[in-house]
Amino acid sequence: MSTRREFLLTAGATGIALTGLSACGGGTTQTATPPTVPPNPVPGSPILVVINIDGGYDWLNVLPPISGSNTAPYQNLRPTLKIDPATTLDLGSGVGLNNDLTGLGELSQQGRVAWIPGIGMANFSLSHFTAGDLWGQGAAVPGGAGWLGRFADTAFNAAGDVLRGITVTSDMPIMLKGGSRSFVSIPNSSGYVFPAKLTGNAVGAPFDAARLETGLYTAVNTPNQDPGYLLAALPTRLFLDAQNGFGTNGQLPARTPSALYPGDASYPVKRLDGGNLSTGFSNQLKLIAQMIASGLPGQVYFARLGGWDTHSNQAADHPNLQRVLGGALRAFYDDLKSISTTSGNAQDRLMVMGYSEFGRRVKENNGGTDHGTAGLAFCLGKSVKGGLYGSYPDLNNLDANGNMRYSDTADFRSLYATVLDRWLGQPSTTTNSLLGSNYPRLGFL
Repeated sequence: MSTRREFLLTAGATGIALTGLSACGGGTTQTATPPTVPPNPVPGSPILVVINIDGGYDWLNVLPPISGSNTAPYQNLRPTLKIDPATTLDLGSGVGLNNDLTGLGELSQQGRVAWIPGIGMANFSLSHFTAGDLWGQGAAVPGGAGWLGRFADTAFNAAGDVLRGITVTSDMPIMLKGGSRSFVSIPNSSGYVFPAKLTGNAVGAPFDAARLETGLYTAVNTPNQDPGYLLAALPTRLFLDAQNGFGTNGQLPARTPSALYPGDASYPVKRLDGGNLSTGFSNQLKLIAQMIASGLPGQVYFARLGGWDTHSNQAADHPNLQRVLGGALRAFYDDLKSISTTSGNAQDRLMVMGYSEFGRRVKENNGGTDHGTAGLAFCLGKSVKGGLYGSYPDLNNLDANGNMRYSDTADFRSLYATVLDRWLGQPSTTTNSLLGSNYPRLGFL
């Protein structure tokens, strides 16, 4: 568990250079140097948590240039929103990490975070919906399914594995939809029950759950059953199987986190106005930790923090959002250390992957920033080789609209290929098939 002193030291950390990125003015990609804490081997039973930073992440104010040729254009184009280099952690190569990303500075120093600036696609869309769908589909030729949905089609048991892919959001983004399998949405620790259970279990009731369950199991287990009947019964039986494996009577055992999360009354980092940080994202990560601690067989989880469409009031909104994002991720990482599973310590088994649909324009606009192109992704975990990967865009060479130019060294599907191949254990040929092409793997795993 992190102490108050550790939180405050992390929030104010400066100095300590990290690793290899092409010079801040653009150039050739460099390999990250070894982290200060050697990474663990990739675990035999890995867990992936995908974080959607929804709305367009202004990562230039997360990893701002603090020296080198990018510094002048950054500071000139952001006269009021620029980040003071003195309030950053030096990551090396002229790049700093904004201290508002509370808690991630220390993990970066330990080499537990891989930062991928400038990531994106050749044909950017500045529409939240289109860009989000393209990131979700993650294919050389976009189609109707998502990259994790296609992974589920390939890796999940067609007659089970209902709880292997879970989103703790109330919706089902395209990223999680497969052709034959999709993730399940479970946004709270109770109520994951077939609707009949909500009406009670009185014998003879119109929605008697026990009679329904018995009938469904009879239907799918009876030889030579009518195919149409079987097709209708099987999905509901799978739901009931999952429900019966989800805690007791559809409710997970209560759990007290072993670390303070943003929004908790005693959490030492506050909003700029002195108030408590929001709790929504913290609650999502607490729920994932609760699911892991309860023994759920989840392999991939999905969560989201919105609010990043900072067209105005960015000077206040962006620091508050970063404190929630960084603080919750650090708390989650620390919390996992206290969780033992049948396949090992949860912190050893888990990697977080964060992404946003696009970045923001370099030039500020009326107190905020407009939709931009190149974005930021990151991966966090004990098996990660920390540092900076890809090419930081050259801010002296913007396109005609004032946006960062795409770098083919940071195609977002290279991130997916690395995660599928080296974390989720898919054979390279399967990974290439899932993405529709062979994308270079990144070196953080």
